[in-house]
Amino acid sequence: MRFLWVLGGTVLGSALTLIAGGALWLHETGPTRAGIEVRVENRTGQDVRELRIEHDRGQVIYRAMGKGDTVALTYPVRGESSYSLIAVLEDGRELRGGAGYIERGARTREVLEPERVVSSDP
Repeated sequence: MRFLWVLGGTVLGSALTLIAGGALWLHETGPTRAGIEVRVENRTGQDVRELRIEHDRGQVIYRAMGKGDTVALTYPVRGESSYSLIAVLEDGRELRGGAGYIERGARTREVLEPERVVSSDP
């Protein structure tokens, strides 16, 4: 009889562990936290010809950003990531910035200034 109680407890514990693990996995990989959002503000005083975010799975390109415009660019990610931001200004100069480390579901803010990129959380 004691053996049946131990066996039943083991089976029940294993089942609960699998259910909890599956629920946690679904929560972490669900669509609500599937991407990174990078909000970019143009305060350079000139148009941006090309705005590019390069990340470990590819790149996102946005063309023709006007003076004073703000755009939100997103890209999908699993787990941790990093990205670099490259903005090509109307006069041909490049501004570079970006996050060295970022987690899925995060939002960042990049402000393009005349001589630099300022990165922060929103």
